[in-house]
Amino acid sequence: MLVVPLLEKYKKYLIWSYRTLGFFQTAGKFSFLFLLMILFNLYELAYYVPEVEKLSKFQTYLDTYWFNLGLMAAGALVLTLLFGLIHRLLDRSNKFNLITLLETGFPELKTRLATAYDNSQNINIVTKKLLEEVNIQLSGIKIRKIVPKKQIFRSFVIFLLAAGAVTFCIHEGFSFDVYPSQLIDELLDNMSDLNARAAYEEKEEVVPDSRYRVEAVIIKNGDKVEMKINPSLGLGFTSQVDADTEKNFNESKSGLEDEFRQSQTYSENLPEEYESLIKQYFEALSS
Repeated sequence: MLVVPLLEKYKKYLIWSYRTLGFFQTAGKFSFLFLLMILFNLYELAYYVPEVEKLSKFQTYLDTYWFNLGLMAAGALVLTLLFGLIHRLLDRSNKFNLITLLETGFPELKTRLATAYDNSQNINIVTKKLLEEVNIQLSGIKIRKIVPKKQIFRSFVIFLLAAGAVTFCIHEGFSFDVYPSQLIDELLDNMSDLNARAAYEEKEEVVPDSRYRVEAVIIKNGDKVEMKINPSLGLGFTSQVDADTEKNFNESKSGLEDEFRQSQTYSENLPEEYESLIKQYFEALSS
């Protein structure tokens, strides 16, 4: 039988080539993920599972450092397999197809090879001649031409670099000063602070004064009290003008003819250039 034996021979050769490529790609991904876990101390994420912490305390075969390395290696392996599965499910166009590879790598076989393979069991004068011609062409091709040598070499180099970095980090105990548990705790603390602040602001509502843009309502002993300004006495905010305040106001008013009495609250030695500004301020308050 023509064509088919050659195709089977080429198929075995190419399958081993693509398996080698897949191995180095997978190994490179695993080494890279393992390196990231070591650098950023991602083993701490595993301790959020209570069983892992119990296992770390009760196992006696490994010390803490090597146990954490085992956790990170297991995590990198799971992620590598998960990414590989997702890639295979989403990208089915990369499925190995010998006929497509040969026709792409050798344009002279395009359409002729597929036709000959489809009619390899249907022998007649026309198909026999086609099979003989295609078989001669297949015998003369260099199958190594379509082997993904560059991809294999690139994947091998990436794997070596990542594996070397992992070996260095493990031997030297090197990692960044980044700990996921601290970041998570800080994030939770910030969220709780924001929630507490939001609850506090909702509980104590403040009504702004439209004229002076100051808070004109406060909460005192659980009751809302509206504040009023008495600028003449310099007493600041008061909830009301009580009897003592009114008495002091009347006394100060009647005593203006005898002597000038300044408000004790606003009696300060200020520069002369502020005099006009202060005067305008109190005129605005009293208007």
